Amino acid sequence: MDDERLARTRIANAIEMIPEVEIVCEASDGEQAIKRIRNKTPSVVLLDIEMPHGDGFYVASRLLELPELPEIIFVTAFSSYAARAFEHGATDYLLKPFSEKRLSHALTRARERIRLKSLDERTARLQQLVERLRAEREQTEERRVVWFKSGNEQVRVFADEINYANADRDYLEIVTGQRVLHLRHTISALTEELGTVDFVRIHRSYLVRRKLIRGVRTLGQGKCEIELETGETLPVGAKFKDNLNNK
Repeated sequence: MDDERLARTRIANAIEMIPEVEIVCEASDGEQAIKRIRNKTPSVVLLDIEMPHGDGFYVASRLLELPELPEIIFVTAFSSYAARAFEHGATDYLLKPFSEKRLSHALTRARERIRLKSLDERTARLQQLVERLRAEREQTEERRVVWFKSGNEQVRVFADEINYANADRDYLEIVTGQRVLHLRHTISALTEELGTVDFVRIHRSYLVRRKLIRGVRTLGQGKCEIELETGETLPVGAKFKDNLNNK
């Protein structure tokens, strides 16, 4: 259960190489995961923590309602969740990116637990795990996530990775430190989602992370631009100059 198609495909390909393991369903968001797990009743679920429409914690808590509880292997890119989740009773915990050997080990561990543990024991263990993970998540500074639609997929971008966004009608160019994304979204919607504490609207087409602004340069005739810590320069719209006074 993972919102990223590439991640699901990679896991599926790896599982095909493992004897006596069969994929019975896949899902790309929390609500879809709950429905498909209820319908297909898998014995093991690989569950991504960060998903739209219900994260992995929410899905795991809903699985407690099932008459037959599957083993849960949490999958995530967040190392901050990993150690304690494993210590407090997770079947296993896969930190992206992981190897086929590591996946095989996790599934073997799950199979052994199914053989040894009763339903009551597994239910109590999962309930305790969900409570502990939620408590840890509240104690850890959570990274904000913005979801963008790309065709039939949902694309996840962490707010703290965004340097700036450049609008072109109903599309946005999202520039991060590692990649540039072209997604269907409006800059007004993104401004509302990100807020004005960490980001500032400098132009009708540009939204910028405040801490990346190195300085403001006057060009004459009332025009100016900003220089970013990356060395890039972006135009400042006349109607948006006052926003920089609150930098």
